[in-house]
Amino acid sequence: MLLGPRVDPPSRERQAFLDGLRELGYVPGRTVEIVYRSAEGEEVFLDEMYQDLLRQEIDLIVTSTTISVLAAKKATATIPVVMLAQGDPVGVGAVRSLARPEANLTGVSFLSSELAGKRVELLLECVPAAKRIAVLWNERNRNSVVESQAALEAIRERRARPEALGVASPRGLEDALARLGRLRPDALYVAFEGALIGSHSALIAQTGLQQRLPLISGWSPLTEAGGLLSYAPDLASMFYRAASYASRLLQGAKPSELPVELATKIDLVVNLKTARALGISVPRSIALRADRILE
Repeated sequence: MLLGPRVDPPSRERQAFLDGLRELGYVPGRTVEIVYRSAEGEEVFLDEMYQDLLRQEIDLIVTSTTISVLAAKKATATIPVVMLAQGDPVGVGAVRSLARPEANLTGVSFLSSELAGKRVELLLECVPAAKRIAVLWNERNRNSVVESQAALEAIRERRARPEALGVASPRGLEDALARLGRLRPDALYVAFEGALIGSHSALIAQTGLQQRLPLISGWSPLTEAGGLLSYAPDLASMFYRAASYASRLLQGAKPSELPVELATKIDLVVNLKTARALGISVPRSIALRADRILE
């Protein structure tokens, strides 16, 4: 189940999930049938789409983003649901606890808000002169809201001035990006969110380049699209791990008996091409720590 648009060839993350399935003996079209549905970024269609899936008597739901996960929980209390890279599933009410989900949902998670302070630190290490930092987040996503508050506080603690840019729709996002041109901050922090923010990553990254804004986020695809830095769990490895959850559930395991797994691998990704375009000299200390450097 996809909230954002499905792309072909598959994204790095979806391909990792498919690779994980194949290694476990699940080959789409041969040993397993995968039914894709996408809301194309419009959450109003989620309830209807889940009802359509339920009519097809599916055995398992695999989905990501908070909104889609919660819509799946609302749609069914019996069909197992695997969460892909879900941020803070306890905080948003998807499961009761990580160790004992006590529901029909389980999967792989990370706590993006806990890394907000480190991201601000990395940003200021790269751009030490930054005094005003804008924070962009989706007001309708609980994880994004929590992370944005952590980022705003981290900016204040480092004696910089935060500029809050909460958005709730594609039009609101366009307005916020236009407002950046008037605010003229020194840098931009983008809170992780896989639907509204994720589906417009190219637009956000391009705006950052056009306005010469160093951009940091908790989502490496945004850095691949032209952002400067990301410090985040490796989503592809999380999707790969989620395949094992899908396999165990298809074999009869109960979601309530499978603890939610937290990501342990955090990647620092640096886009040197963007750094050069912005006239930023990436410190050696960051270059040496980087897990991936994009030329």
